[in-house]
Amino acid sequence: MSVRLKHGREKPLLRRHPWVMSGSIDSTKTAVSGDVVAVLNSQGKLLGYGDYDAESQIRVRMHHFTDSVPEEEVWLRARLEDAYAQRETHPLLQRTNAFRWVNAEADGLPGLTVDRYADWVVVKASTPAMQRRTSMIAEVITQRVKPDGIYIRGDAASVAPAEAISIDEHGREYWIDLKSGQKTGFYLDQRDARELFRELAAGTSALDLFAYSGGFAAAALQGGAKSAVAVDSSYDAIELLKRNAAEAEAVGTDVNEFLRQETKNFDLISVDPPPFAKRKRDVDAACRAYKDLNLRTFKRANPGAHILTFTCSHHISAELFRKVIAGAALDAGREVEFLRPLSAPVDHPVSSAHPEGEYLKGLLVRVRS
Repeated sequence: MSVRLKHGREKPLLRRHPWVMSGSIDSTKTAVSGDVVAVLNSQGKLLGYGDYDAESQIRVRMHHFTDSVPEEEVWLRARLEDAYAQRETHPLLQRTNAFRWVNAEADGLPGLTVDRYADWVVVKASTPAMQRRTSMIAEVITQRVKPDGIYIRGDAASVAPAEAISIDEHGREYWIDLKSGQKTGFYLDQRDARELFRELAAGTSALDLFAYSGGFAAAALQGGAKSAVAVDSSYDAIELLKRNAAEAEAVGTDVNEFLRQETKNFDLISVDPPPFAKRKRDVDAACRAYKDLNLRTFKRANPGAHILTFTCSHHISAELFRKVIAGAALDAGREVEFLRPLSAPVDHPVSSAHPEGEYLKGLLVRVRS
């Protein structure tokens, strides 16, 4: 089973980029979705091995840039063990019992996400090859951490806990819905940002936009905020939010509608919307949406307020996002300072060979006047 590339299309793979796009392939030999295929250049030279998906624009996801590939169970176990070892003792992950165990391409396991939530583990396999391997993955997980349960998202036979479970993050208890919650149940990638929000919160009036289950609102209250308002349009999210941040005012409505109608200003605001650009052709429309959202947010900020604003659209670069936020501040008539960039924590690494893995970009902004 193999794929042969068109002439000149091997350059990304020589830099160890893990994706082979469908337009780069000249021919395919006997491969079906879920197979491990050898990837050859146009002259037939072996470049490595990867997982084949006939239905995806990313036709092959590379996991070995070698002349041979070990037995599947051997290399899968080794990479799962290595990924866990990197997180288990990392000094920046010692104050939580919930973290990302496997971050797909960055851990040499393309198409696989594994998150640990206290005594439960959630597996999300997004390619046919990884879906085929879920029983092997579950076996390694069971041997390594002996969890109360493993929930495999998208697998009808897999059983999630019937009730919400709790995790600890920097002394905050969060209740998580593993079966129906966003992502694999919680936004683990915003852990560092929530802690920053807590550090900035003392004595402030805080606003958590796109609050989901109240992560930022709970952090603000832990940090001594005098008040917190949390806004989300999802009824299910609001129910968890009330449990996670009981002292916050929970507002179940569309965020943009809230910002249009609200007259009160705030000292500390988080803006964490869903991805507005899921495809490259959506970038222009997404930039307009980010600009409008942040313009309305700036109008609800007191002088001296801190705003943590984000994009999780990997098609929006950090540089472009900064320009969008600058434009929003200008149109809102506010003078702002960019204090520092924000990104995902250490359990969400990005491979230097795969910059597309950096989806979460943010800015800490101070409103001067």
